[in-house]
Amino acid sequence: MRVLYPISIDRWSYSLTNVLREIALRSPDMQFYSFSNPLLEEDRRLGEQFWAHPHIHPIRQRNLLTRSFDIVHYRAVTPQSLAAVALAWARSGGRGRRIFTAASIPPDFPVYHQYQAAVHLADVLIAVSKAVAESIREQFGRTVDAVIPNGAALDFFDPAAAHPLDASLNLTQPYVLFVGVLTWNKRPDVVLKLATLLPDLCFVLVGGAFSDEERTTYAQQIAALPNVRYLGLQPRATVRDLMAHAAALVFPSQREGLPLTVIEAIAMGLPVLAQPRSSLPELVHAGLTGWLLPVDQPEAWASRLQTIINWTAEERRHFAQRARAHAVEHYGWDSIARQYRALYQRAHP
Repeated sequence: MRVLYPISIDRWSYSLTNVLREIALRSPDMQFYSFSNPLLEEDRRLGEQFWAHPHIHPIRQRNLLTRSFDIVHYRAVTPQSLAAVALAWARSGGRGRRIFTAASIPPDFPVYHQYQAAVHLADVLIAVSKAVAESIREQFGRTVDAVIPNGAALDFFDPAAAHPLDASLNLTQPYVLFVGVLTWNKRPDVVLKLATLLPDLCFVLVGGAFSDEERTTYAQQIAALPNVRYLGLQPRATVRDLMAHAAALVFPSQREGLPLTVIEAIAMGLPVLAQPRSSLPELVHAGLTGWLLPVDQPEAWASRLQTIINWTAEERRHFAQRARAHAVEHYGWDSIARQYRALYQRAHP
């Protein structure tokens, strides 16, 4: 079976690529093809190992003119990805099966029309959460073929694998962590509000920005708060180590398919504070993996953070062990890759 992933699969900080790599690595009996465009040194280093597998092949867009594929599995909704899907399907004479794993893109997002196209193109439609499945039913009148959650690299995002904090970061502990793009949907404004309510607590923000305008806007607000540090985009290893030493992850996002950052934080035993919206209730369970709090009550968030900061070492250890066990049970790659392999075989017997 020949499977095309029309995405730059060697970007380890790009959450959409993770499951595709893990399926490929666990399926040596299939042939996989994808694009290569590493961004970070980590991508180049890990990419050398990934592309060394004899059943995994880098290709270019122009190669789609001369090759056919049995399965085209896509997650990105960029014009380049959708064009590759259409071209590969045409090259197969309409026999290739198009599988789309859908996350959550709201109607007011600039790429929503591309998301619509991605859903309509799919022969097989997968949702990463029950919330996404319901939103697809409401928006498109279509029932998804399966719900398969995102997973996490549990051997990598493991407290036992973490390193001491890089001294050059010059962080003050305890600190609260935010990992996400600086854009309105992720609600970094909530984090900055909490920083004003808890001026003696350090807040660390990690992530890029979709636009220079948003980056500049949030940078100005961050600069006015002495207890907030913005580290920008960081390699996975740094994010893992930051999670290992953080007091909590604050994740006030408005809408999520099934956020990998939250799964990784749970795997690290880190309590997560989030809104009770979209798919977050599927991940954040009170007292087990974190707490769901109304976003219009920042004082409640601040109070919960203060409680977490005051935990004894035994309370923190107990929480971390239970959260980690939950992640291992529900979000390991072996189980998730196995579900996708079965899906490929059913789609193209």
